[in-house]
Amino acid sequence: MKKHILVWLLTVALLVVAWGVSKVTLPDDATIANFPVTATLGEQADTRNLAATVTDVRFAHRVTDAKGWSAEGSWLVVDLEAASVVTQELSTFTFAQLVIGDRTFSATDRGTTFLAQRLITGVPRSGSLAFELPDDALTGRATLRLGVPSGAPGAEVLLDGVIELPVLLDDLPVDAEVLLDENGWAR
Repeated sequence: MKKHILVWLLTVALLVVAWGVSKVTLPDDATIANFPVTATLGEQADTRNLAATVTDVRFAHRVTDAKGWSAEGSWLVVDLEAASVVTQELSTFTFAQLVIGDRTFSATDRGTTFLAQRLITGVPRSGSLAFELPDDALTGRATLRLGVPSGAPGAEVLLDGVIELPVLLDDLPVDAEVLLDENGWAR
């Protein structure tokens, strides 16, 4: 009888341990998850292969670039400086998102913006990003997410590090027209 009780107690103990291990085990995608770094306006934030400084954030009813492209609407314009930290290889600035609530907006690739800019290790480049937003997404809190994908060409693209800047949309100035900064060397 004591032997049966001991077997049952050992079985229950092993089940409890197995349940505990299943609760503390990281999910399958944990090895490729983002490593977010919180940034503040005007201060440099560094991730694994990106150093970025957001210098200005504002709304505009119209955006234009130096080549004559323009568009009207509700635009969030972000001026920034960025450089790669470790390597120039695969250091193209292609990840720029604005998260508002449960919606995610990508930076526009229209006009001449900082999107798809090649980064140089240790030498900051500057430019502007523009996000076209619907009228119902112009208030509240948002998170600007910036990153440089890494990984072998043709392989799965990973985001080693992501810079996140919290933005209070209600506090942003609104300009009638904004000229997007030309991509170039930071000052």
